Amino acid sequence: MIKQTILSLAVIGLLSIGASAADKVFTPEELSLRKTDINDESKAKPVDAKFDAAAPGQSKRFERSYENAPPLIPHSVEGLLPITRKNNQCLGCHMPEAAKGVGATPLPASHFTDFRPKTELKDGKIVKDGKVVTNTSDVTIAKFKKLKKLNPARFNCSQCHVPQANVKPLVENTFKPEFSDEKLKSKSNLLDVINQGVK
Repeated sequence: MIKQTILSLAVIGLLSIGASAADKVFTPEELSLRKTDINDESKAKPVDAKFDAAAPGQSKRFERSYENAPPLIPHSVEGLLPITRKNNQCLGCHMPEAAKGVGATPLPASHFTDFRPKTELKDGKIVKDGKVVTNTSDVTIAKFKKLKKLNPARFNCSQCHVPQANVKPLVENTFKPEFSDEKLKSKSNLLDVINQGVK
């Protein structure tokens, strides 16, 4: 009986400590890394970012952030952005047929691949790659087809590839990537491993 009473008092004590910590109210300024009200953008100061990268062809390439990560843009993007439906100057240097001649990184095979299955609605049923889908949560092996031209889904380079700026990080990054092969620090093998963990 004494042990049960002591245990009960200990549990009550822990619960009250937890409750008082849970009752802490954070101000909007405390929630923001910028230390400004997250609900009022008018008071937010822009980050003092200096994009002082060299011109295309004059810069040193970055190691990938992790295996098969989209490479960072090591050169200035002044005059290259925004990419529009009618204008993508990245392709002038990075298309495989041009890249070697100018010393640019060529677009990988994954950019000339369609990963989307042919999906349509037939007689009220979802048909994917010719088969009726009965359970939409099933995990299946990715099927893909190679294209003769750039996949339109990969046209907007700046969706994945970003330039680097000299800024002080708001939070320290201690992540250290591990590569299964040293070559993958500067190239992609995504198509070779796309089904890893699925097969």
